[in-house]
Amino acid sequence: MTSPEIPDSIRIAGNEKAAKDILSKIWGKRGTFTCTVGSTMTSAIPGISDAGGTPELTLLTGPADAELITLGHTVCIDGVPVNPPEGIPTPGLLTISALTLSKLPHHIINAGCKVAPSIPYYDVGGHYGESILTGKAVKDAREMFERGKVLGELLARDQEYLVVSESIAGGTTTALATMMAIGTLRENLVSSSSPRNPKELKTNTVLQALKTAGLEIGSCKNDPLRAVECVGDPMIAVNAGVVLGASKHTPVILGGGTQMSAVLSVAAAIDPTVVTRVMHGTTRWLINDPNSDLVKIDMGISPEIPIVYINMDYSKSPYKGLQAYEQGFIKEGVGCGGASIAAVISSAGRITCDDILEEEHRIYREILNLE
Repeated sequence: MTSPEIPDSIRIAGNEKAAKDILSKIWGKRGTFTCTVGSTMTSAIPGISDAGGTPELTLLTGPADAELITLGHTVCIDGVPVNPPEGIPTPGLLTISALTLSKLPHHIINAGCKVAPSIPYYDVGGHYGESILTGKAVKDAREMFERGKVLGELLARDQEYLVVSESIAGGTTTALATMMAIGTLRENLVSSSSPRNPKELKTNTVLQALKTAGLEIGSCKNDPLRAVECVGDPMIAVNAGVVLGASKHTPVILGGGTQMSAVLSVAAAIDPTVVTRVMHGTTRWLINDPNSDLVKIDMGISPEIPIVYINMDYSKSPYKGLQAYEQGFIKEGVGCGGASIAAVISSAGRITCDDILEEEHRIYREILNLE
C-alpha cells in the first residue's frame, strides 16, 4: 500500500519514513487498545506527583482511570481523577472520547495496583511497586515481564495493530530512574503532569535511589530488568513484555509520553529489533513541552523510532479544566495520545481532532453534571 495522505489531525516526529511505513500498513484498519495500570509507592513521596489530591491518593490514580475507561465512572474514588489544586480532569476523558468514536475494543491490564480496579481485567500476578528509594522497587519483575510477553502474544493474535498504554502515578520518576540505570538517559528529560516540573526533586530522588541500589548510570545496560527491579515500577516490567510479545505478530503503538519511552528502552535493550515494529504515539502537548524532550529520549534509544502525535488543541474549549492542558498541565496519560491517533487511523482520517473534542465535551458535561 502507498503511504496515506496524513491528515492535519496527526503529525510525525522522529523517523518520518518509518512512521509512514507503519501508517501505510495499518491505515483504515481496526486495532485494539490496552491500558496497563499500577501503583508505585514512589508517587507517595511528597512533591513527586500531582496526579491525585494527596500523595496517598496518587496510589489510586491507575485503578480509577481503569474504572473510568471501562464503566464511565469511578468506584475506588469519588468523582473523576483530577490534578489539584486546579481540578484538571484526567486525560482518560480524551481516551474515552477517542475509543467511543472509533468503537475500538479495549482491555485493562493490572500490573500491580495498591487497590485493584473494580472491573474485569487481565491479571499478570504483579505486586504494587515499592518506593525506588528502597533500591528494591519491583518484586518479581522478571516473572512479570515474561507474563507480559505471553499476554502480548495472546492480545496480538488476529489484530491489525495494538495500542499499549499506561496509567501509574509517579511513573515519570521511575521512568527516569530506569532509563538512567540502563544508560538511555544521563540527564532529566522526562515530563511531568504539572508545568512546574519538579526536576531537581526527581533527579535527586533518582540519584539517591541508584546509590541505595548499588547502581551507577548505565550499569544495567546489559540487564535492563535489573534496572526495573531496583528503581522501576510494575507497569514498565509488564509493558516491556507486552510490547515484545505483541510486536512479533502485529505493529504496536506505544501510547503515552516519556513513561512509554522507558518501556521502549527496556524492550530495545532486550531485543534491539523491536524498534522496527513499533511507533510511539503521543500528544502535541507532550511534544511541545519545554521541560521535557521525548524526541531526544527516543532518538537516544534508536534513530529508527517513529513518533506520531495527535494535534489536539483545547484553547477554544469552554471549560477551564481542559484549557489548562494548553498551559502545560497533564499533557499525556491513560494512552490518550495513542487512543486518539488510533481513532484517526481506524477511520482513515474521517475522525478528526474536532470530532474527538466535541465528543469529549459531551462526556465531560455528562460525568461532571454540567449543563
